[in-house]
Amino acid sequence: MSTNSRPYGVLGRTLAHSYTPVIYHELAGLDYRKFEREPDQLEAFVHSDAWEGFNVTIPYKRDLMSYMDKLSPIAQRMGNINTVTRLSDGRLRGDNTDYYGFKVLVESLQLDLAGKKALVFGGNGGAGSTAMMVLADLGMRAVSVNRSGDVTYADLAAHADAALAVNCTPVGMFPSCPAAPCTLEALPHLEGLVDIVYNPARTALMMEAERRGIACAGGLLMLVAQAAQAVERYTGDCISLERIYDVAERLSATEQNITLIGMPGCGKTRVGERLSELTGRERVDIDHVLEELLGMSCAEYIGTKGEAAFREQEHRALREVSSRSGLIISCGGGVVTREENYELLHQNSQIVMLNRPLAELSKKGRPITARDGIETLAEQRMPIYRSWADVVVNSLDCAEHTAQAVLDALPKML
Repeated sequence: MSTNSRPYGVLGRTLAHSYTPVIYHELAGLDYRKFEREPDQLEAFVHSDAWEGFNVTIPYKRDLMSYMDKLSPIAQRMGNINTVTRLSDGRLRGDNTDYYGFKVLVESLQLDLAGKKALVFGGNGGAGSTAMMVLADLGMRAVSVNRSGDVTYADLAAHADAALAVNCTPVGMFPSCPAAPCTLEALPHLEGLVDIVYNPARTALMMEAERRGIACAGGLLMLVAQAAQAVERYTGDCISLERIYDVAERLSATEQNITLIGMPGCGKTRVGERLSELTGRERVDIDHVLEELLGMSCAEYIGTKGEAAFREQEHRALREVSSRSGLIISCGGGVVTREENYELLHQNSQIVMLNRPLAELSKKGRPITARDGIETLAEQRMPIYRSWADVVVNSLDCAEHTAQAVLDALPKML
């Protein structure tokens, strides 16, 4: 196998779905693959011609160090590696780009944090130890917070002066979302929050920070930044911060759902169908999901069980669907009647309100519209639709044109 045809990739024991192949292709056009190997296969893999360069993930970040001929200064300090390259003389070099990735994530907040306290949730873990090192190098006083030990989540009030909170635990990661290792209520002086979880796009901690007007950033930027430095190690090509931010933003837009909300009869189903055709994404209509689940139409269920029972079923269906990625989701018009539905959608969606003149709204088969009247529903719901929406798109002459207007209004995807 020639040097030019050898692939790059990630080495691990069990590798699930990962964004990294897409990231490396976008950053540098690399052929990037998954290398799943058992512990007794490591030595043969490391000394083989199966790769040109590779990343290392759990559980091999420490195990691979013994096979390296040279370690970068950062890898020596951290005691583990996540990037392996061949030197010109054939020797192997171990490096760690997580340090750079986390540093970019913190600096993206654009806050003056030197000399201030940072709390690192899960600071005793592998990711947490990286965060502790970076924060100390940035001049912060980093405190490790864990479920047990010197400082636990029960002690947060004693650290009310903290300016930064960092989540280095997997709590809140898909599919167990939204969830959080704690709340931020005991931290009144927070200026920023970073969460290394990157799926969903907005964790429960991030959404809590948003509600308080606290600057926050999720882990996708860290993932792209560490990959960018790995590309530099592999190829010698330096990836600019501008390029890192661009790829992170477009990848986020690609992975998030596009969720349609709006008045009953405004065209969410038909526009969703056209969006699915234009993007190749799977489409999920919440009302259709409910009809399958309930064994009857939504109108029939509301007529027999009542609206309150229906809204509970809708909330459960939404919790299941909204945590997924890359979907087109068409919601029922009454999804906004339960405030807790917003966080379910916001965690991993770009929410689009379809705005259609009331006189053009379809009323057929809509018991709540028949009961309350379009004008009354609009008065109750329109302000909520607008407050939930990331963008508002006016309905055009046909569903296809409206769907294209939705795509034009959203951030560009990969």
